Amino acid sequence: MPGEEEVNFERVTKVYREESGKKTLVSLEADFYDRLATYIGRLEESANKEAQKDPNSPKALLLQDELRKVRKRRDQIFTYRERKLALLASSRASGSEVEVPNLPAQERFLFDNMVALLRKSRTDAFGGSAFGVEPAPPPATSTVVPAKEKPAGMKVVRAEETRRAPVAPSLKDHVLVHVLEDVPPFAGIDTTYRLKKEDVVTLPKTIAQILVDRGKARIVQMPDAAR
Repeated sequence: MPGEEEVNFERVTKVYREESGKKTLVSLEADFYDRLATYIGRLEESANKEAQKDPNSPKALLLQDELRKVRKRRDQIFTYRERKLALLASSRASGSEVEVPNLPAQERFLFDNMVALLRKSRTDAFGGSAFGVEPAPPPATSTVVPAKEKPAGMKVVRAEETRRAPVAPSLKDHVLVHVLEDVPPFAGIDTTYRLKKEDVVTLPKTIAQILVDRGKARIVQMPDAAR
């Protein structure tokens, strides 16, 4: 499309350097990964063609080296961006206003799903509110109502019957995980977990470690927002 940079070795290297050197996401066009895949496909075809002629020729070796570097930088770019997306999704799920740049279609899908999953996890953990404990209602003022004049349907509430809103549980013992394959439903302390491949969700550290040890999931390391 007019105005868009060509996806080639120089562009991939540029994006890699920007992502590795910045805490914020670089704005990328919606079809970036699609065009990157097309570029890698053409590169593979050229490399294979030259290797069939002479695998040790300078051109064949140069193409193989370019292909290897591009694949590695593609993976590194996605890993850097995945971590930043996870941090943004966590902030958005907690109710914070966060600015999200233009994202490739695949990352937009990932981001929206992470936000939805994190909000659901918060809702489950906080008992119905995705953003923590809902404000407690103001304390009722004590009003003495004569027994004979008490309006119908009015309930006199004694002080000992009032209760404070429950305190939200801490999420410091939870981690964000990326599910690598479908996991049969299993029971936790207070809920039943149903995890599917490619889910991104927060889990208690003990459960997350069991899944990681069994090769069912991997922990998504989020960069320290304070740095």
